Amino acid sequence: MKIDTYWDINALEQIKTSKVAAQAFEEEFVHMLLKEARKTLPKGGMIDESFSSKIYFDMFDMQMAHAISQSDQLRLQEYIVQALEHYKKNSQ
Repeated sequence: MKIDTYWDINALEQIKTSKVAAQAFEEEFVHMLLKEARKTLPKGGMIDESFSSKIYFDMFDMQMAHAISQSDQLRLQEYIVQALEHYKKNSQ
């Protein structure tokens, strides 16, 4: 499995369509949403605060975000594509 990062310029150059851009945006949005939601959990308890645990949960959140964006269960991609098409049409 290849892990894409937001600073990977080569991966950004591969975005050719509005749909691909919308899916990438939704994936990053969901990842950030999961990451912020995890911060609301109480300290201690079952969640370990070690560095390795933080890395594991960040990778888990990335995979969950990828799966959610692939399934388009949130239906954000449709709205993003419409907004991109509207912007493209109005900027010409």
